Amino acid sequence: MTLRLGKVGTMLVAVLLGTLMFGLGIFFTRGGPGQPAPPAGRPIAAQPLTPATQAGLADTIDALQQRLRRLPGDHPAWAALGTAYVQQAAVTGEPTYYQKAEGALRRSLRIEPDDNSAALTGQAALAASRHDFEQALRRARESQRINPYNAANQGILTDALQQLGRYRPARAELQRMLDLQPGVPSFTRASYAWELEGATAPARMALRRALETATTPADRAYCLFYLGELAWNAGDLGEADARYRQGLRRDPTYTPLLAGLAKVSAARGQVEQAISGYERVVQRLPVPTYLIAYADLLRSVDRDDEAARQEAVVAATRSLFAEQGASVDLEIALFEADRGRGEAAVRAAREVWESERSVQAADAYAWALHVAGRDRRALRFAEEAGRLGTKSALFAYHRGIIAESLGNDDEARVLLRRSLEINPHFSPLLAPRAEATLERLRS
Repeated sequence: MTLRLGKVGTMLVAVLLGTLMFGLGIFFTRGGPGQPAPPAGRPIAAQPLTPATQAGLADTIDALQQRLRRLPGDHPAWAALGTAYVQQAAVTGEPTYYQKAEGALRRSLRIEPDDNSAALTGQAALAASRHDFEQALRRARESQRINPYNAANQGILTDALQQLGRYRPARAELQRMLDLQPGVPSFTRASYAWELEGATAPARMALRRALETATTPADRAYCLFYLGELAWNAGDLGEADARYRQGLRRDPTYTPLLAGLAKVSAARGQVEQAISGYERVVQRLPVPTYLIAYADLLRSVDRDDEAARQEAVVAATRSLFAEQGASVDLEIALFEADRGRGEAAVRAAREVWESERSVQAADAYAWALHVAGRDRRALRFAEEAGRLGTKSALFAYHRGIIAESLGNDDEARVLLRRSLEINPHFSPLLAPRAEATLERLRS
C-alpha cells in the first residue's frame, strides 16, 4: 500500500519523520556517512540506505511534496522532505539531491527557527554526507540541546566525532545512543567502535546483537553485510561469502552485498565472475569506491583499457560530487597514490586531513606522502593511523612499504607479513605487491 500524506494529518508526518530519522541512524554507521567501509577497505562516497528505507523512499518524497503543496507552512514535513532527499542522494549515488535537501531543511528552519531539532538533525546528516564533519558536529550539537533524546541525532554526532578523530568523546556519545535506543543503528556503531580498536570479538558480538534485534528483512541484510565485512577483513572467505549470500536472501537489492560477493570471487581467482559482479554493482551505484575497486580488479588482470574507462568515470564522479559541495577526496587520495601519482594524491589527502583527523585520513595521507617520496613525514602519519590498534591489512601494508623505503627492512618484513596474515586478499593490486616485496626482502 502506497503512503499518500496528502490524505492524512500531522500525526503521520511525525511518525514518518521518526522513521526517516531512524533510517539516518542506520545510514550513518560504522565510520561515518556514506557507506563507511571497514578499516581495511576504502571509504565509500555515498551509501545506499538500508533497504528498509530504500523501497518506499520515492513514494515518501512524492507524498511529502503533495502535502507541502497544500500546507507550505508545515515545518515538520519540510524537515522530513530534506531528510528524505539526503537519503535519496545515497540511494541513487546522485549528489544533486543535496541541494534539494539543503533547500527543504532551510525552509523548515525559516518557518520554525527555534524549536526544530528535526531540521537541525537533517542538516547534520547533510553536512556529514558532504564530509563537512565540523558543520555536522555543530548542527548535531544544536539539535541535541533542543532534544537530547533523539537517538538518530546521537548517531550522527558520534559519527562526526569519529571522523574528526575525537574517539573518546565519540565513545561517550555512542554510549548515550545505546542507552537511549539499543537497536540496529546503535549496535552496529558499537561494533565499528570495537573494530577500530582491533577488538574483533566484541565487534562481532555487537553485530550479532544487532542481527538479533533487527525486525525487517532489510535490517537483517544490513547486519549480515557487516558480519561479512568483519569476516572479509580477517581473510575468512568462506564466512564472508556465506554472510553476503545470507544477506542477499533477505534483500536481493542491497548493492553492498553484491560488491562483497564480487571481491570474494576475485580473491578465489574467479575473475570473470568477479568482473560480472562489479559490472552489476557500478550499474546500480556508480560511486568512486565501487568504480575504483572494479578498476583495481581489471588492472590486476591486465585489462588496462577497461580499467581506464572505469577510472575516467571516477574522475567525472569526483567532479560531480565537488559541484554539489561533497568531498570524495579520501578515496581519490588512495586511488591516485595506488597509480603512482604522488602529488595529486598528496593534494587530495591534504584536503581530507584539513577537514577530518580519522585514522583512515591519516593512513591515506601517509600513503600519498610515500608515493610522493616524502617517507619520513609519511611515517609520522602511518604511526597516527595505527594509534587505535586497528587490525587493518591495508594500514599494515602501507606502513610496511614506508618502512622498507626508509631502509628499516626488519620492520618492513614484520608489517608486510602482518598485512598478509590479517587478510591475504585485501587488494587485488596491493596484496601481490606485498608478497613480492617480502620475497625481495628475504633474498
